Amino acid sequence: MPNLNPSPHPQPGDLIEISRSGFKHWAIYIGGGDVVHLTSDGASVAVSIGYSSSTDIAVVKKEPLARVTGNDRWCINNNSDRIWRPLPPAEIVKRAKSKIGKKINYKVLEANCEHFVNLVRYGKNISYQVIVSIGGSIGGFIGSCVFGALALPTAPVVAAGVVGVAAGIFIADHIYSRRH
Repeated sequence: MPNLNPSPHPQPGDLIEISRSGFKHWAIYIGGGDVVHLTSDGASVAVSIGYSSSTDIAVVKKEPLARVTGNDRWCINNNSDRIWRPLPPAEIVKRAKSKIGKKINYKVLEANCEHFVNLVRYGKNISYQVIVSIGGSIGGFIGSCVFGALALPTAPVVAAGVVGVAAGIFIADHIYSRRH
């Protein structure tokens, strides 16, 4: 279980970001070597890696951190503490544990594992990887249409994608902060 953190010991309430192929999986450390995470209804590692929007039901599970991370790289990622105040660690752990065994309608854009951990730690239902993905897609599409029609080199298309990602984050965060 390769850990990317300078501190290899997560504390209760910490968010754990696990690098999977093509996406990040998220869990909440609850102490004693265990995490709580939203995953498919089957086996955690094998199914989570290939988990897609074709599965409608997910379940909240308590499992050992080592089992959930497998051989994937992971780190403690509480970066949103700079934006929002986290709940006290004991409250985060209590909230996480209260969800164990609950089945949730999985929606990649609205109710995924990152939404789950942010909701438990901060009370905010947000997924940055969804925002970045949507922003990049929009920027890339616009860049492809505009610059492709003009038969310009690919650098402007990449720049449009970067601008799209930034715009997606800004707009989603701005809209989200007004709604909540």
